[in-house]
Amino acid sequence: MKKILFLLLAFCSFIAYAAGDINIDEINKYVREKLNRDKEITFTYKINKANNTLEGYSEEGRLIAVNSLKDEPAVAQMAGMKTKVSEKNGKLNPFSEIYLANGELAVRNTYKFNKDVNVFATDAVIAYINGEIPYSPELKAFIDGIDRIQIETFENNKLALFTTYEINHKTQQITIKNGLSPKVTITKAVLSINGLNGTMETYYENGKINQKVAIKNGLFNGKVEKFSDKSGKLVGTGTMKDGLPDGEFIEYDEAGKVISKVKYKDGKEVK
Repeated sequence: MKKILFLLLAFCSFIAYAAGDINIDEINKYVREKLNRDKEITFTYKINKANNTLEGYSEEGRLIAVNSLKDEPAVAQMAGMKTKVSEKNGKLNPFSEIYLANGELAVRNTYKFNKDVNVFATDAVIAYINGEIPYSPELKAFIDGIDRIQIETFENNKLALFTTYEINHKTQQITIKNGLSPKVTITKAVLSINGLNGTMETYYENGKINQKVAIKNGLFNGKVEKFSDKSGKLVGTGTMKDGLPDGEFIEYDEAGKVISKVKYKDGKEVK
């Protein structure tokens, strides 16, 4: 799992490239012209020992990304990796792929836009959902142009994780699904775009609901319910506060009889 998370972050690191070392406007212009002309661009990452940086170069040798290894030593693992961005399916349906140094496909991101969107900034949506950046009018305007983001993560050339972000512009909600494949969902969250309020459900392998929990401000807040994988009956209840257990958690058997009770305060069990 750490490998999966790193690879996803690696792509975000590429996007966030170079605040001070490169003229971002010139790079955006170069990338856009390249995509308009060839419909595809590939970046390869190399370590510059003299400058102690990880640098990304296009096929034409154009420097487009610089990361300080002093500030971000973990990105050194990206040396030899490649990122490909393609608009062969059109500007509104681009995709990007990350390849390991050995040539194996690690991550494929597929997008569906409803207007011209900078694919290199789509990580802002995920950063917002993860609580890394606040909601703003600028973010809303950006999200308004996105209908779907699909992320496929691979290990040893096999699909290991399948994640989708579906944006419903009418209801102003975003549905986030994580699973082992397009047909096998592990978690599903339906949240308001502004505020990230809603619910999340987890599922057993047989497709039945495992748990259901309320979400407020992007954190678990409110009622938690657990269900039996066989009968679907309620077998547990509890309360979360700001992402931590808070209150009484009760476990039931299939007949509804109480099996256990545990009290929590700010995530710690109260004896």
